[in-house]
Amino acid sequence: MSSPSSRRDNNFDLIRLLAAAQVVAAHAIGHTPLKEKLSPLGVGLFDILLMIPGVPIFFVISGFLILRSFEKNPADVKGYLWRRGLRIFPALWVCLAVTIGALGAFGFLGADFVFSGTFAAWIAGQVSFVQFFNPEQFRGFGIGVANGALWTITVELQFYLFVPIYHFLTRPRPGGRAGVAITAVLFLVSFGAFCVMDDKVNGPGGYGAAPTVYKLLFVSLVPHLWMFLLGATIHRHFDRIRGWFEGRFLVWAALYAVALAAVHFLLPWRSLPWYLSYLPTRVILAGVTISAAYSARWLSRKILRGNDISYGSYLYHSVVINVLVESGRMESFVSVAAVYGITLALAVLSWRFVEKPALAMKPKVPGSEPGPVEAAVAE
Repeated sequence: MSSPSSRRDNNFDLIRLLAAAQVVAAHAIGHTPLKEKLSPLGVGLFDILLMIPGVPIFFVISGFLILRSFEKNPADVKGYLWRRGLRIFPALWVCLAVTIGALGAFGFLGADFVFSGTFAAWIAGQVSFVQFFNPEQFRGFGIGVANGALWTITVELQFYLFVPIYHFLTRPRPGGRAGVAITAVLFLVSFGAFCVMDDKVNGPGGYGAAPTVYKLLFVSLVPHLWMFLLGATIHRHFDRIRGWFEGRFLVWAALYAVALAAVHFLLPWRSLPWYLSYLPTRVILAGVTISAAYSARWLSRKILRGNDISYGSYLYHSVVINVLVESGRMESFVSVAAVYGITLALAVLSWRFVEKPALAMKPKVPGSEPGPVEAAVAE
């Protein structure tokens, strides 16, 4: 989560919203029968959409901004965790209430289930850090998962806990290179794990055929940490390399397009070279992301006017898709526009009435002495 001053100086809020929009379209089309209705041109455009993946962009931004936020005051671990919690949980819990309402409205919360241990476990997971758990009871609801996009919240929470440890292990020390070595090892292990996980979980057998152990590992930080570390590394060296990114979005975007074209036309799908190509293409994608944030910096401020509706969009879109599928109204591509419209409306409400008030509580760290500004407000 960026500070107010950094929001005025970059486009991270807008990039997150666009990344969320990519995920919405990928789920609204790719996880519903609409995918089968695509024309050959539509299939090509949809494939291009998938080549600009929203979730890895989120992870790069998290690495850049969260480590930067923590390293402003690394001694204040308690305040850091408080602020991270405020960013995630209030909106998440309200979304859970909406999800429960939708499940109940369509008859998926019978008394026997509600008073079962499975339902209690699901609630406990949703309000804490096991958002990927989806009971069999919900397999008939919409696309089969109550809110499938929330698996990334589990990963993001692990990033939050990882940052203080990573800072302690890799903080710059006079004459030391241990931090660089640790980062390199973590990066390579994570990248290798990602390739294995992608093959086992998203490969030819599909997610349903994947062994449970791989599904569980996929929702850990291990296979996703390398993208987070790309953002964190750029942050660590940003003062020296910012010239590589500022005002150079078109250069990075063109480089990414060329790299993707080379992979598409030259490498056999899911071959070893194809998997290894993730490394250079995602490094370039990280460059595209950071460069977009520091090119035409006024864009986010002018378009969003300080409203950060990306998180709400991400939280609610799967619930909206499920409701439309369950209602029999996800039958044409007009439905995709409906998904966007309803999701954005819910995101605006979430920002205005939940997220923004929650973020205003950042200075009020429980158990801490109020600072001068907080004390003046309290008086």
